[in-house]
Amino acid sequence: MRVLSEKFRRLRQLFGYSQEYVAFNIGITQPAYCKWESGQTSPSIDKLQDLAKLYQVTVGELLNDNDLEMIKKLMADEHFAEKLLGMGPVS
Repeated sequence: MRVLSEKFRRLRQLFGYSQEYVAFNIGITQPAYCKWESGQTSPSIDKLQDLAKLYQVTVGELLNDNDLEMIKKLMADEHFAEKLLGMGPVS
C-alpha cells in the first residue's frame, strides 16, 4: 500500500493539485484522501477509476509499480503542459 500512496502524492504534485482539489473532484473529503496518501487506507475500485480519469491514466497504470512508464506516457503527450495549465482539452 505504501507504493500506491507515494504514487498518489507524486501524481498530485506533478499536476500541481492540492489534496482538497483531488478530494473534491473524486467526491471524497480531504481527510479521507489524506489517509490514502499516508497509506492508512486505500481507495475502492470506483475511486481508483476516478483518480485515473483525473490524472489521465489507466487504473492499471495507477496500480503498476513502474512509475517511469506512466510518467513517460504523460510527458510524451504533446498537450500535457496545456492540460496541466488548464489551457487545452482534457481527454
